[in-house]
Amino acid sequence: MKKLLSVLLCICLCSAAPIGCGEPRIDAASSVKAIYDLYILDDTSGIFSLGMTQEDVASAQAAYDSSLKEAIRANFAASGQEIDEDVLDNLYSARKKALSKMTASAEIIEKSGNKATVVLHTTYFDESALDEDAFYRAKEAAQQGNFASIGQQQEFLMDTYSSNLIQAYEKITPSADTRAISVECVVQDKIWMPANMSSFGGALAKAIAGQE
Repeated sequence: MKKLLSVLLCICLCSAAPIGCGEPRIDAASSVKAIYDLYILDDTSGIFSLGMTQEDVASAQAAYDSSLKEAIRANFAASGQEIDEDVLDNLYSARKKALSKMTASAEIIEKSGNKATVVLHTTYFDESALDEDAFYRAKEAAQQGNFASIGQQQEFLMDTYSSNLIQAYEKITPSADTRAISVECVVQDKIWMPANMSSFGGALAKAIAGQE
């Protein structure tokens, strides 16, 4: 699921390019922070400064939410299991709640004309370890149980795994330290934006999951 989420974040960032008019209303650091707030914290307070309308933001959020759920569903399908819609909703909500606990700051370290370098500092949690631990504990429980068939054991495994994962997300405490991302920004349609949204999305997905 982690790889799927990284790709997903890249896609959503690329599909939500704002349209500006006049001179940039906020600087490059504020623009990067506004994008972070929208997709990581589900906070829209800064994104409107980039020229996005309420309709644009609602559409971007709906696309992200839908794609995230599809990524989770695909993760279960790869294991030969269908995830119950209630479980899917709970898993999705738990992860969003975990992300909402994050904090970040952004600063401009270099600027020349219509180009700037911004460093984004974000807290994180080790999502890979969290995911692996949830699956390992579910596997141990499945191996100790008595099941009439392999199918029943596999269903128990995935149900327990999802339950473990939900509980882990709900108990998450973000890191005390931060991961730093260097973001090259340019003025596009008179708005400061990451020059390469795909690269920024990939770096951000890794950073919030505690990956180097």
